Amino acid sequence: MPQGRTDSAVVLAGGRSSRMGFDKQRLQLNGTWLMDLIVQRLRPMFERIVVVTNEPSLYADSDVVAVRDEIPGMGPLGGIHAGLKHAQGEYAYLLACDMPNIDPAFVEYLFELAARHRPDACVARYGDWYEPFHALYARRIVPRLEAFLNDGQRRIVPFLYEINCLYLEEDTVRRFTPDWSLFANINTREDLARYDRQSIEDTVFDDERDESSAHGGGPDERSPDRRRPG
Repeated sequence: MPQGRTDSAVVLAGGRSSRMGFDKQRLQLNGTWLMDLIVQRLRPMFERIVVVTNEPSLYADSDVVAVRDEIPGMGPLGGIHAGLKHAQGEYAYLLACDMPNIDPAFVEYLFELAARHRPDACVARYGDWYEPFHALYARRIVPRLEAFLNDGQRRIVPFLYEINCLYLEEDTVRRFTPDWSLFANINTREDLARYDRQSIEDTVFDDERDESSAHGGGPDERSPDRRRPG
């Protein structure tokens, strides 16, 4: 993949987790902010990284573009809208702040598919299960997405039905992630412990940061419970 492609990555960050008890963008692995690790992994691939967050000030010293939802209270779909509006290039690669696994080969494959087929989105599918993260979205869908949100609709999958979405079937995706772990997210302290072998209490969050903030309209707005296929 070219160093610093002109397309963008969008990371949906924030939203208080009811099971974690704090905002997931404050997760740490082995003493390092997970968001910092995600940005480090994305930086060789993308010139522009957009973080959609309820707390842009957290990223004041970072080289990311931190933005808020423009249509608040609409969950991850609202975050996609804001991220695409501030992205550059034709497509943006989307993931969430609690997804520690990134495969550059899979990212490259998505962009190759997009270059060949020119879809509005490229999304992995497992039977009737859709994976809206680790997916590509074209910036040209912003007007349709904005109209969809302004109509009071906030669910991602119904919106995918409204656009020209290229679906990656299970056998293709498993070439890159045989156990589907690419799409795993950290939802509980037990999940965190699997990634971080240090004491959970030592690595979860910075007590000096305000725990009361939340992005979106409720718990886990940015990272809904995604029970990945096995």
